Amino acid sequence: MFGRKRTIVWLLVAAGIAVPAHSSPRSDLESAAKSGRVAFILIADPGTPGIDAARDLTRRAMERVTGSTLVELDRSDPGNAELVAKYRLAGAPLPLVLVAAANGAIAGGLPASQATEELLVDMIPSPKKAEILMALQEGKSVFLVAARKGMKAAPGAKNSCSMACMQMSGKSASVEIDMDDPGEAAFLDQLKVNRASEEPVTLVVNALGQVTATYAGAADVANLVQAAAKRAGGCCPSSVQGGSKSCGPGK
Repeated sequence: MFGRKRTIVWLLVAAGIAVPAHSSPRSDLESAAKSGRVAFILIADPGTPGIDAARDLTRRAMERVTGSTLVELDRSDPGNAELVAKYRLAGAPLPLVLVAAANGAIAGGLPASQATEELLVDMIPSPKKAEILMALQEGKSVFLVAARKGMKAAPGAKNSCSMACMQMSGKSASVEIDMDDPGEAAFLDQLKVNRASEEPVTLVVNALGQVTATYAGAADVANLVQAAAKRAGGCCPSSVQGGSKSCGPGK
């Protein structure tokens, strides 16, 4: 497909045949997010070895995800330069498969040589995790409140986060998760939230995706704002993105 499509379009135009406006990877991704569909993004250059096998692998993964779509991105096409810069693809090994959540947030990616159907499907985040990933990709920190219906301290915890967001003037987002939502159980476990807690749990995630503070009940607004600007130290701090990272000296 890479390179071939442009040749076909040129031949049709030369023959005087009307060619409908074709979509671009950017518009395809925007359309998928607008309609709430997971997108598998296959990145390559024209002639990239292994592209056919990568496409077959991606399509097999798509069969496990209802309504998902495939978006192919030619890294060498100048029209895709904005996406190449946004997703930092310039030096990436090809072919590469990225997974975009139903809201358009990039949830992860792997070189096709290291990917399996299971790994690609497992990258798809829960709705609330996708919401947080989107905020992080917009450069925002996140205040997260995990609570269940009937918790007396929940309104206070949520209000503290709302006030902290106001103080940060658009540089943060507030997200609420129902502790009893089975679709968010794995994500809450990843964040080490005790889902049996009798009090709401508030977490602060800095713009790097690191969990910098955890509070039981309603937290002090000033502490929330301070934690949002903090960079987690120590070896392998807890991260919303998850995955394994080497533990080295802090930068």
